[in-house]
This record gives sequence, structure tokens and C-alpha cells, in this order.
Amino acid sequence: MKKLIYIFMLILPLAVAAQKKEAKVAFSGYKGNYIYNLFKPASAAHPDGEVVGFRLDRKLATEANWQTIQTFASPSNYNELASTIEDGKRKAYEYKAENAYTIDDVWPVYQKTFRYDSLSVYLTQQHLAIGFKVLLVDTTANLSNHYQYRVVQLKRDGSEYGKYVSQPVSQNLGALAINKPKANKREVMGGVFRLSFAAKAGTEVPQALLIRRKAEGDKDFKRIELLYSIEQLRDSIFYSITDDNARADALYQYTVTPVNRFGGGAKVVSDTLSVNSISQKMLIPKAFVAVTDSVKKQINLSWGFIKPELISMVKIYRSESYEEGYSYLTSTNKAFYEDKSIIPGKKYYYYLIISDQLGRSSERSTKVYALMQNAGKPNAPLYVEVIKTERGNKISWQDYNLENRGYKIFRTNQLDGELVPIDTFVYLDRKLEGKYSFIDATKNSGGLTGYAVVSETMSNVQSGFSKTVYLKEEAKTANLSAPLLLDFQKDKKSVRIFWQQNARNTNVSGFNVYRKTGEKQYIKINKALVNSDRTTFTDSLTVNGQDLYYKITSVSISGKESEASNEIQADVLTMVYPPSSVKCSFNADKSAVELFWQPSQSEISGYEIYRFTRGSEPVKIGSSKGQANFVDRGFEKDKINYYYVISLAHNGNTSVPSNQTFLSLK
Repeated sequence: MKKLIYIFMLILPLAVAAQKKEAKVAFSGYKGNYIYNLFKPASAAHPDGEVVGFRLDRKLATEANWQTIQTFASPSNYNELASTIEDGKRKAYEYKAENAYTIDDVWPVYQKTFRYDSLSVYLTQQHLAIGFKVLLVDTTANLSNHYQYRVVQLKRDGSEYGKYVSQPVSQNLGALAINKPKANKREVMGGVFRLSFAAKAGTEVPQALLIRRKAEGDKDFKRIELLYSIEQLRDSIFYSITDDNARADALYQYTVTPVNRFGGGAKVVSDTLSVNSISQKMLIPKAFVAVTDSVKKQINLSWGFIKPELISMVKIYRSESYEEGYSYLTSTNKAFYEDKSIIPGKKYYYYLIISDQLGRSSERSTKVYALMQNAGKPNAPLYVEVIKTERGNKISWQDYNLENRGYKIFRTNQLDGELVPIDTFVYLDRKLEGKYSFIDATKNSGGLTGYAVVSETMSNVQSGFSKTVYLKEEAKTANLSAPLLLDFQKDKKSVRIFWQQNARNTNVSGFNVYRKTGEKQYIKINKALVNSDRTTFTDSLTVNGQDLYYKITSVSISGKESEASNEIQADVLTMVYPPSSVKCSFNADKSAVELFWQPSQSEISGYEIYRFTRGSEPVKIGSSKGQANFVDRGFEKDKINYYYVISLAHNGNTSVPSNQTFLSLK
């Protein structure tokens, strides 16, 4: 208990002066206003001269009329003193029985003279000062009002003898000029909490502390009387409290408010300091499991805790190896997480690190793993081509599916013959940006060689064959001649051209059709070689009056191409196709979204990329000059981000939007 150091002895000499002017003898406190009675003890049985009692008057500082709130006398016998000391225990700001003087300590001294001469040490304790009527307590005061108090001596006939008036007092007038205590440190030893707060020293030094505590399950903070100390070191004040009456399985929160000796003057409340003595083993999660969801293509993590109310945050770490390579994935305060950033066919390992409400981190949890198989069949690679090089036959293709493990190349030596796999497996490589090639150095003795490519996912599921492309070693022949363009037909959606083959061409495998708009360059518009038995080709586009020009070439079995045919003119405009298979995923540290797509089938100048969130309009976030990928570093991290791509034609026309794709950190 914080003791009053001889306050009674210090203020008694003020009694004479107090009768002449207002004195600082009233103080705002925790349970009311506390007023010192500076007069000598007096009662009917033991008068002080003519004085046999006292009266306590009160008025608002702005009023003139006084109101009597107490009439009393000093205790004159054992029973009276016992009763007033019990009242003092209830009204004192701080009272601890183990440190308090009792009536049996003071009555033998007091009954000798019924004076305070030998009681100064005892009267430093508030419950005894109140019991002896040295300290008066007004529990009916509105602490926000400004009051003045008057203590009056009464004679036997009820007339007044002496009196003095206090200076105005209120909660605001008595506020201490101190700084806010900040959390300094906490310590738990043997179930005892030792907490410390620190603040810059102000113009006043507080004389006591108002300590409040809240246990888990409590709605509000409640005052608790604990052992504490107040110590000033240089320009700082340290407030230390000790709580040896706390449950071992509970989380507690504490605040301290510096106050005067009566519990008043409270102006600032400290930081809230949380503490418990629970073993960190309570932070280790139970029933930590990882379950695959093949429908949503995600791994669902879930866990539980013995005391979930102690948990502040769960950090999730992931690796593709059990022993090493773990990196931080995300944090959550929930008991589950959906990992959507996975690639089917890969095995993923996870562990958790738990932080409690006090900021302490747990040991690493047990490790769990999950493997999501993707039974879906992937698409075959596109734009497969083969050309002869000095090193061998070069097969090239395009594929942008990042869920693939790689590719197998198949070969045949006959037209429409059985395709046999080549031993080499080409693994997926993100750096190639979807464009792959392989050189077959095997010598071909039969002249004709065909190739097809198959995709294989991480789940070892293979696609069908791509288009088979052929390469033929052929004897020298006469120069290859181009067909003769004869005519065209047009409607609102297409242009159809007609030609006649050159009878001298005996080794033609097909035709390539070329088109140009206005003054631009010719471009090839057939995706696959037009069969050699065809004499027509339909160019699907929208007619709008612009001039289009067409030419055609013959292509030999070995892939050699003739010179261009004659030119034919038609007034149509190229249709602009959007890109296809637009997809997105996070980069390694989830700081950006990577988008990729299959290129447009039209001749274009570039792409525009758009992003939007639910309920908002799409916004253009960038463009790409023909590259089939884009990186978005400005995505909204707390929302689902949707994307689509538009193709741009050379003449400024645009395609319709591509398919939408979306991604979220949640």
C-alpha cells in the first residue's frame, strides 16, 4: 500500500491560517471528494474547550449559499472508533488488511488523552484518518462540478466557534499534469505477472496508481488493488505492478492511470499490456490437414487450437520439397486457407508458425502435404511447323499452358502413317514464353518424314496429337509455278477467291493464300496449308468498302514455295480476332499478376489489357506490342481482379474482348 508520508503532521500548522483565507485542503478522489479536518479532536465526552463537534458544509463554487452535508464529532469510545474505522476501510482509496493498522493498535494510545499527539504515524493510513474524522469523504459529490467545502467547529449550544473554507475542487481542477505511460516490459515467473510502464516525467509526480484488469470473457476493465511502485529516474517515471492472483489458463489485459493519493486527478490512461502464463505448447495447432479439391483446383488447409482466443495470426509456409525450400506463403487469423496458386501434378508441403496475442511465436508445426491430380485432358500444341536445317529437321510449336510438364515428339516415315515417339522429352520452360522447338538429327532414308507433338500435364495426362506436319527430301525438278487467280465472290461477311492450278506442277502439297489491305504488306491468312486438290478459299471477314488484294503460292512436299501468283482486288476489310485462352497466375512472391494468351489469328499491331473488380468499370492497364503476355503490378490485393484482352488491327480497328480470367490473394 502506498503510504502518506506524515501528511497529517504537515497540514496541522495550517489550521490557524486557514480560518483567514481559502486553503488547499480538499482533493478530488476515486470515491468522492476528500477534505481534511484541521481542527483538534472534539466530542461531547471529550470537548476541546467549548467545542464539542463539527459541521461539514458544501456549495458550488459559483454559488453563495452553503449546504450542510455532515455533522459529526471525534470518536469518544471504542465502539464509535471501531464503527468509523470500518467506514474508513470502505471509503479509503487503498486498503490492504495485511499492511493496515487496526483499532487494537491505536485505541490504547488514543484513549489516554483523546488527542492526536502520538497518532501521526497511524494517521498516514487513510482508513484510520477517516476513522478519526481527520479525513472527511463526500461520496455524494458530482466529480465534474466545482465545489468548495467549509469545516465548522460547533459549541454545545450549536453555535459556531471556528471555521475555514477550502479552495475550489473538482475532477478537472485536480487533473495531474503527467504524460501517458507506455508499455515497457512484462515478465511471468512462477505464475506471477510483473509488468512495467514508462513515461516522460511531467511537472507533477503521481502519488498512487489506479490499476485496471480485464480477463478473457470479461466485458469491461475492473479496478484491482495490486502491489505497485512509482520510481523517477532522470527524466522518466517507471510504474511497476505485480499480480500474483491470476489464473494460469487465462489471458489478462492491464492498464494503469497515475493518480493522487486519493485516487483522483486521473487524466491519462496507459497503453494496454496483455499477458498470460500459458505454455507455448498451447499454440501448436491440432488436426492440421491438407485436402485437395480437384473441382476448384486448390488445396484446402485447415487446423484447430485448444484455446483459439489466444491466437493472433497464423503464418503459412510452403515448399515443393519435404526437407527444404520452404517460403512464406501468406498469413491469416482464420482456421483455414485455400491455396489456389498451385500447379496440378506437383506435391506441396506446408507448415504453420503461430503468433499469440502477446506477439510470441510458436515452434514450427508438423508438416502436411497434398498432391492434386488433374484428370482433364490438355489441349494439343498449336502452330506446329517443320523445316530442314544443317543440324537436322527443326520442329517448332506454341503452347501457353503452364500446367503442363512438357512435350513428347512423335515421328512417322509415311503419309498418315503410325506415329512413333522420339525418346527425348521437352520440359516446360517459362523463359521460352510458350514457344518451343526441337531438332531431330536422325537421317531419313525414306524421303518423307512427318512429325506431331503431344502435351503432357504434371498428372501425366497426355493430349491428343497435334496436326502432323511433313518434310520430304525430293529430287530436283522444274521450278514450281504459282496457280492462276481467276475471280472472287463477296458478301457482307466473307470473300471467296478462285484459282486454276498449273498442270506442270506434279509435287504440290498445297497452297498459301496472301492478302493485303490498302498500301500495307501482304500477309498469309491460311492457318494450315490449303489442300492441293482445292481451287477455292473463303476469307471470313466484314466487308466495309476498303480495297483488299489477294495472291496465292504453291507449296511443294518439301515445303518450298513458288513465286506469288497474279493479284486480284476486292473491296473488303479484315476482321480482327481476339486472342484466345487468356490465363493468369501470381509470380513467385505474389507481388504481380502474370497474364498470357494464345495469339490472335489476325494480323494485328498489338493488344490492350483491361482489368476490373466486381461492381466497377473495366480500366485499360497496359498494352503489348504483339507479345502474348503482360505483367500487372498494380492489381488490387484485397479484391478479386478480372482481366480480358483486346486485339488491335493495323488500321485501328479492335476485336471483341477475349475470354475473362480472374485471380485473388484471398
